[in-house]
Amino acid sequence: MKKQTSIGYFTVLAVLLAIAMSAYWLSAGESKETASNIFLAIVIAGLPLPLWLAQSLPLARGAAKASKANIRLESPEVLATLDKINALAVSKGGIVTEGKPYVAGLVPAGLSQGTLLGLAASAEREAKHPFGQAIYQAAIARQARMQPLSASNEIPGCGMEALINRMPVRVGKAEWLLEEGVDITADLLTRADQIAQRGQSTVFVANGKYCRGIIVLDDNIPKETTDAFTQLQQQGIQIVMLSGDSRRTANAISKQAGIDTARSELTDQGKAREIKLLQTHGCTVAMIGNGVRDEAAMAEADLRIHLGPLPEKTGDAAHDIDLPENSSIVLENNNLSDFLHLSKLSHKVMDIVQQNRIVALLFWLLLLPPAMGLVKTFGGPFLPPAAALTGQLCASLMILFNSLRA
Repeated sequence: MKKQTSIGYFTVLAVLLAIAMSAYWLSAGESKETASNIFLAIVIAGLPLPLWLAQSLPLARGAAKASKANIRLESPEVLATLDKINALAVSKGGIVTEGKPYVAGLVPAGLSQGTLLGLAASAEREAKHPFGQAIYQAAIARQARMQPLSASNEIPGCGMEALINRMPVRVGKAEWLLEEGVDITADLLTRADQIAQRGQSTVFVANGKYCRGIIVLDDNIPKETTDAFTQLQQQGIQIVMLSGDSRRTANAISKQAGIDTARSELTDQGKAREIKLLQTHGCTVAMIGNGVRDEAAMAEADLRIHLGPLPEKTGDAAHDIDLPENSSIVLENNNLSDFLHLSKLSHKVMDIVQQNRIVALLFWLLLLPPAMGLVKTFGGPFLPPAAALTGQLCASLMILFNSLRA
């Protein structure tokens, strides 16, 4: 819309200039036919067609190349915004890591490992968070004994609480359990700190008022991801990880992945505030998140990026409510390196756009002065309308051929 408005302004200015100059030369004694030719020449020479082509053609060419690489763009103009990106915010699970958390260890307190896992899995039976699902699947795989569930409630950013055998069971962050009055021993808190320093996540399990142990979860970091982060940093893009994990866990993971900055212990709204803070500091931010869980943060970002193919809408409201909103960029190959390639493509496209704009400006400088009669004051001729049209066509062709390099 902004570009179309600018084109309209240029067209109006060309017409006004043509009216003014043709009226001037008519008053200076030129014939009506000459004044008409001056009017036509100025209008043709001043039309912003080359300026419109200067950006539209390279963007369309770049979008076509992205589509061939299974990268879907909301519109070709996304490439122009991507060229300005200097900060990339990423979620941890499924972006920095593989997104396949698994139970890496059990630290029981006063009961067996199997009983601890079964108790946690009983509460996590209906969990939507990947950690809860990993705990439940691990319990099934290890044939841990699970107990009937009376009621459950998943609290975003905290964990899962459930009623089992008329006893409240909570599985989640230590801070949340402490707020709920759960007694966690100093030994368990120390063990959790040691685990966090290795980059692993800890989930505390409480039965009633007492913490019964810790479940350790891990998620692998692909080498391709760390390589992509390194190359993006070489392009001047700052990588910021937004995570709900503890500060020590987030810092350890960011160090392993080669990430610039880690923001930890964040709720969904906390991630959105971090995006706003980056923008306040002058950053243009792209966000790669995990669907609905990061929707608030992605809504604040300048570009919203989805990793992997988008699930199709079924028309079922209960199902579709969990689908992410429209994304600016969809990396259908589920490969972060595709964003790196797209970033390079955006830089190349915008370099060509700049070259095209220079061509358009040069032809304006060549065509408009003689069309306005400035050469006439030095004894030269007026620029004929046909010559103005030829000049516009030459500029458009040069821009077209240059745009094919995108």
